[in-house]
Amino acid sequence: MNTDIENKYINGAYERTNPEWFREDSVWKSALINKLIEKHHLTPHTITEIGCGVGEILLNLAELRKEVAHFEGYDIAPFAIETARKKESDRVRFFLGDFRQTMEQPTNLLLAIDVVEHIADYYGFLKSLQSKSTHFIFHIPLDLSCRTLLKPHVLRQQRQDVGHLHYFSKEHVLWALEDSGFTIVDFEYTFSETDRNQVHTLKGYFKKYARRFSFSLAKELSVKLWGGYSLMLFCTRNE
Repeated sequence: MNTDIENKYINGAYERTNPEWFREDSVWKSALINKLIEKHHLTPHTITEIGCGVGEILLNLAELRKEVAHFEGYDIAPFAIETARKKESDRVRFFLGDFRQTMEQPTNLLLAIDVVEHIADYYGFLKSLQSKSTHFIFHIPLDLSCRTLLKPHVLRQQRQDVGHLHYFSKEHVLWALEDSGFTIVDFEYTFSETDRNQVHTLKGYFKKYARRFSFSLAKELSVKLWGGYSLMLFCTRNE
């Protein structure tokens, strides 16, 4: 990462605009990760998350996967790790620092959940993961769509509010992972915040169910038109 970009995670600027660190999304994200683990019959001894934030995804996974011996989370944000460490246990540990320097041993399953879009040199970042594991799960937002190209202020908001530096379509994600030495074994779309959350206005209700109806009829076209979806991907390392 570029130092200027890193600073907002280190000096407290990020948590001032995102005080919850998106912990409210941890339950459904950990459930989808668990679904991929079960679907592909993975039996990891250690699961490691980089860019773990306040650690809620790992804490949820630890409850879902009682057979996994160790969970490790890494983040460069002092506030996030300080918060996560309050819930540490014998099985779940958190570490402050860049995993590339602080992670000593390879892990069985490496998670990078909503991280890639925050990294200035994301190609270099992806390639640096190769030596850290043989199995990987990524979650990457698909910010590029017809809607956001016509309304670039939406992308600007993603940049200002949540720190997205890069904007992806499905194809951009697949190409970047393949170029970086990963084999994409499986992926599925995850719904946008609009689709998941309860709505309180007629406009919000219409928007939510129009998107859902569109997605049910033509998944790929709906994603490209409206945006706001993400990809959860299970990958292996090219040998």
